[in-house]
Amino acid sequence: MLRYFLLSRAIRMLAVFFIIIILNFILPRAMPGNPASILANEYNLPPETVKILVSLWKLDRPLHEQFVAYIESLFTGQWGYSYKYYPRTVYELVMERLPWTLLLQGVTSITVPAFGMLMGILAGWRRGTKYDVAVTISAIIVYAIPYYWLALMFQYVFGYQLRIFPIAHALTPGASYSNFLEYVADVLWHLTLPVLVVTLTAYASYTLVTRNSMVDILEEDFMFVARAKGLPERTLMKHALRNALLPPLTMLAIRLGHIVGGAVITETVFSYPGVGYLIYESIMFKDYPVLNAAFFMLSITVIVANFAADLLYAVVDPRIRYVRRG
Repeated sequence: MLRYFLLSRAIRMLAVFFIIIILNFILPRAMPGNPASILANEYNLPPETVKILVSLWKLDRPLHEQFVAYIESLFTGQWGYSYKYYPRTVYELVMERLPWTLLLQGVTSITVPAFGMLMGILAGWRRGTKYDVAVTISAIIVYAIPYYWLALMFQYVFGYQLRIFPIAHALTPGASYSNFLEYVADVLWHLTLPVLVVTLTAYASYTLVTRNSMVDILEEDFMFVARAKGLPERTLMKHALRNALLPPLTMLAIRLGHIVGGAVITETVFSYPGVGYLIYESIMFKDYPVLNAAFFMLSITVIVANFAADLLYAVVDPRIRYVRRG
């Protein structure tokens, strides 16, 4: 049964992967306009230069030839050159931005689940109390706040009015550092506002999902039996947590899957030089090679993260392994 479980998940993962590859090719090209004309309008390029760019980027070829070249570039790692940042390669751009995204997403992937799941567990365990009501209402309010609006408000209050934190970039422009600690301090100083915004906007969903899952588990028959046996509160909490953490684990897996893609809105609002901001720039300029490479990496990480979540499910809850065939 375990082998069948793993095989079925692997086949499903491969099917999703190939569908994503096809959509990754189609969607950017379905947008109106073409990269050469956008660059021509941006930089006032003459028509002769536009024709050269169209030929150089193979945009004048039939779609099936472009698709074959696209597949070859993805699986050989030869992602080509960026249209917007030509003659810089796509690989160079992605690798330059990736560490900043991993830093931001890595920190928030710890703060968001830890804060949100803890609040949700305590609220669910103390359901019906004032603490539960306060946590639930605050989470609903935060969840309803538009993501970009909260980021702008943080910039305005803490960056512009109070001038406590910078409102953009990952480093102070033109700054020089006498030692490594000064560099780290500057990085963390610029990182604070984006981390706070991502944590606040994402923690609410973790809190609500964990709280509701905890309440559902506490109403199961096996929990009533455990209480009737006189088991201590710590043991009851352990039994409840093992079952209640499955939905939050799904959310965590999805979050880890998006760790390469970055928080596009946050990075854009804060002009944070990560992959998410690179994706935004590439969409604006229809930079096909960068979009294809970024979404390809994002697709792989999302699929692998979800596959890992399935395996973790099977470890946490053995019942999941015993699925029926067909």
